[in-house]
Amino acid sequence: TTELSATGTADSTTFLRGDNTWAAPNGADPAGWTTIVKSANQDVTNSNVLVDDTDLQFSVVAGGHYMVELDLCCSANSTSGLYKFSFFVSAGTMTGVGFSSQYSTANQTISSSSNQSSVITITTPFANIDALIAVSGRFNFRASANATFSFRFANTVAGLGRTSRTWKGSILKYKRID
Repeated sequence: TTELSATGTADSTTFLRGDNTWAAPNGADPAGWTTIVKSANQDVTNSNVLVDDTDLQFSVVAGGHYMVELDLCCSANSTSGLYKFSFFVSAGTMTGVGFSSQYSTANQTISSSSNQSSVITITTPFANIDALIAVSGRFNFRASANATFSFRFANTVAGLGRTSRTWKGSILKYKRID
């Protein structure tokens, strides 16, 4: 829709505020979330060693309490290799609990009292990298040191030609709550 600007002309870049004045949206999330959107597909091939996602990471401070939400699009080309993920801090520890939910299993608990959260295995229904899997996750934690919090992933079982992929457009939202 097109609104009328303060001068009475059509303007699609402003909105009428509650105090009856015109303003441009500031783009800030009123709930305080910072959103990271994965910019390109990333693969792990023939490795069960968890690697940092190149996009889905952020800085945390010692003693900080955080909420994290994950909306993941992933896949694998092997029903034997599967896909696994966890959260990680580069220094110190994190203490917290959360859950993940995906198509094939009941909610899985994400918990941590170390620098890495529980490893969550995603069952792959097809040996097809284009068969996308939706995963949602929530994790709340306290960081013990200044560090980088990161989403990590890998093949559940390494094997020749096995690929696990985190897809472009996957979303990690976070906010500090103290």
